[in-house]
Order: sequence, then structure tokens, then C-alpha cells
Amino acid sequence: MYDVERIGKIISDIERYFRDLELEGLNIKNVEDLEDRKDFYAISMVLFSILNRAIDLGDEIVMANNLGMPSTYKEIFRLLTRNEYIGKDIGEELSNLVFYRNLLSHEYYDLTEEDVFEVFKRIDIVKKFVGRIKEILREGSL
Repeated sequence: MYDVERIGKIISDIERYFRDLELEGLNIKNVEDLEDRKDFYAISMVLFSILNRAIDLGDEIVMANNLGMPSTYKEIFRLLTRNEYIGKDIGEELSNLVFYRNLLSHEYYDLTEEDVFEVFKRIDIVKKFVGRIKEILREGSL
């Protein structure tokens, strides 16, 4: 059984963070746009927040459907892929972004503009993930 209220809050947070990324003034088109430290840190934090909430969303679906007990964040997306809740392309991309989430979280002192820009370029996969979860909720379950 899905905790629709909790899932709704997570999705709402993700959507708000994406709106924050699109704020006027944060016109990020290339890696050089992150040389301004204020933009660098702002974007880093928003990306980190999106990735954390995507993990939370995946974990909710895994737990609600008794798909297993993931021991890593990557495993959440592997379980969702293996059980056909998400496609292989979404699962692999989200699993790959977990590396950057951990970098943003644990090794922020080594974080470069290139790292942040790489996540920024790839973050839209989370929108596809959210879209798929909304489909699942509309269907009731798989």
C-alpha cells in the first residue's frame, strides 16, 4: 500500500527544486557559468536535494511493494528496474547519479565545476522517474 501523502510530498519537493533550478539569474549553459561561487554552491545544493528526494521516492516504492531491503542507494534503482517499475535506461542513469549524490554529500571539498555541470546536464532523468511513478500511482500498482 502506497503512502500517497508521503509520496505526494516527495514529488512536490522535487518539482519545487526543479523550479528553483530554473530561477531567473541562474542561467547555467556551460561549466564556466559555475565559476561564480554563489551559483556553484546554490546549484550544488539544489541538485543534491533533487537526488536525495529521488532516492526517497524510489525507497517508498520499493518498501510499499516489498521488493527487498536495499543496502545502497544504487540498489533501490536496481530493484525498481529488475521488478519493471522503471525502465533500464532510467534505472541505470539514476544509479549513475548516486555517485554524484555521494560526491555532493561526502566529498564536497573535491567537487569541481565540471562535476556540478555534469549532474546539471543529467538531472532531467529525475523528471522522467517522477513521471513514471505518477503513472504507477494512477494505475494503482504493477
